[in-house]
Parts: sequence; C-alpha cells; structure tokens
Amino acid sequence: MPTPEAGLVAASFFAAALAPAPGQAIGTTFSFNLGSATASPAGPLASPNKTFTATADGQTLNLVFQNALRPNGNAKPVSATGDGLCIYKAGGAGLNDVGRTNCGRRNPGNGTGVANQDSIELFFDQQVELLSYRYGNLRVGLGNPLLTWVDPNSPVVSTETLFDKQININYAFSNPFIVQANQILTITGTGGGRGTSSTEALLNGLVVRALAEPPAPSSVPGPLPLLGALAAFGWSRRLRSRLSHAAPAASPCDRDGFQA
Repeated sequence: MPTPEAGLVAASFFAAALAPAPGQAIGTTFSFNLGSATASPAGPLASPNKTFTATADGQTLNLVFQNALRPNGNAKPVSATGDGLCIYKAGGAGLNDVGRTNCGRRNPGNGTGVANQDSIELFFDQQVELLSYRYGNLRVGLGNPLLTWVDPNSPVVSTETLFDKQININYAFSNPFIVQANQILTITGTGGGRGTSSTEALLNGLVVRALAEPPAPSSVPGPLPLLGALAAFGWSRRLRSRLSHAAPAASPCDRDGFQA
C-alpha cells in the first residue's frame, strides 16, 4: 500500500516533469512605425543609421537600421521618407519617376549614375521573434523581386516575395525566427532590376515579440530532475522494506546477564 512518503515523492516527480522550461513564456509584442517622422535622426533624409523606438506594457525596445558597407569601407546612407524606410531599391528612374534613387536620396552609392541598394542591416537591443511586416510604398518592376531576411549565425532564412504584396497590409513572415539581442540581421533584395524597370520597397511597419532571456542559475535547489526523482523513490522503498524485515532488538539484560 503506498505510504504518504511515496505520494510526496511522486508529487515532486510530476511537478518537475510538467514545469515549463525557462524562456517558453510569451513575451511582449512591439509594433514599430518606420518613417522620417519616427526616425532618429529624422533628417537629413539619408544618414549612416536610423534608430526607432517602440513601447508596450511599460517596456521599451530599440531597433537600428544601418546600411551595408561600400567597397571602400564607408557606410552607405539609410533613407527614411514619410512613407517608410527604404530597404530595397533596384534599377530605373527612382521613386515616382522623380529622378532620384535609393528612395529619395540622389546617387547615394558611388556618387555617379543609378545607385542600387540591395542590402541593409538591422538589429534589436533585446532578443525578439519576428512576426509581421508592412510596406508604406512599393514599386515592383520586371522580374521576380525577392527580399530575404537572414541572421548570419542561423540557418533559418525568411524569403518574402514582392510581386504579390500591397501597401498598408500586415504580412506574416513566411519563416519567422528568433534573433538574439544586438545580433545583426540582413535584408537582401534580388531580381528586381531589369533595364529601366524600377523596384523599390519602403518598410513602414514591423511587429516583433520580445522574449525574456533565460534566467541566471540560482543557488536555491529546484525540483528533483526526472531520473533523480525516480532514484530517490526507489531507494526510499528499499529502505522501508529492509527496516520492516529486520530482526527484533535484544531485550535489555540485568546485572547477572539474564534478561529482565
């Protein structure tokens, strides 16, 4: 018949087995509005980097965009208009045929001719999971333009098509993934420039979920691990069995050596 001690050990075992792992808790969702009005710095239109801040549930999350380096090692500028931040520009005369490139910045790449922007970098100051994105302006030329979101330290890549997207609509990432705090992500565009056709993508919305970092090891003992709980339960049963089958203790003797 099970004893109270056995029930206590079994309860500890099940509590340890069913306890959620640290880091599985759902974090806070942040929504970024990206554009010149919320960028820091707001002007000039193009700068080496632009920072955006979102708040939710009394918490703050920072997002930084920076352009990939030019061959000479200098950073290309990052452009943000009222419609959003430029993450891809290829070929053609520029946004709305105004003769500018890189979403409003004339000749940002090498100083002459049409300068494409096929790669941009971003990072967050906390660990996050990518959820969805939104375009504020989108011009899709010939070809099959694609944008890939990738963490260089991860095999996971999310590839987003442009030809089937509309502005001001939230789209879930095709392959969402988690990125560590301050880990650089790269957005790379391909297939959008053919002759005089122009492809431009301005990102004006990004939704992510900030995930709590795993807690530091504590000195307070936690629940018994699975194997440890089973071992302790078996040892307790064997000990009780031995005690119940032990021979009775000898009676105390009197001064002459006889039992009382």
